[in-house]
Amino acid sequence: MFVCPECGFRDLPCWRAHRYFLYVVYSRLDELEAFDKELANKLRETPDLEVGPYTYHLTQPRDPNATRYVLRVPTDLKQFLFNRKLIERYKPKDSLEQRKMDQFLIKEPRK
Repeated sequence: MFVCPECGFRDLPCWRAHRYFLYVVYSRLDELEAFDKELANKLRETPDLEVGPYTYHLTQPRDPNATRYVLRVPTDLKQFLFNRKLIERYKPKDSLEQRKMDQFLIKEPRK
């Protein structure tokens, strides 16, 4: 849970850091409803919403019985929420082709 060291503001405990999106936190809709029923109801009416310094997005899963999530990002960084190119992706240390090339290079002995 986020707590501001200067003013003491405490963020709701339902928000978690998103694994793949930069600067995005998320919550399950039912958990958010327990902490902030008014915001959850607004998001059901309008899935993309700006409230205060944040932009919220309610996901629409393909399966109607699946869990719905609310994504939250600061409004000035909302390009990270809607631009799929800005998703963090796993990058291997080196590619297979590079490893094949490395075996032919002459390596200097360690000193």
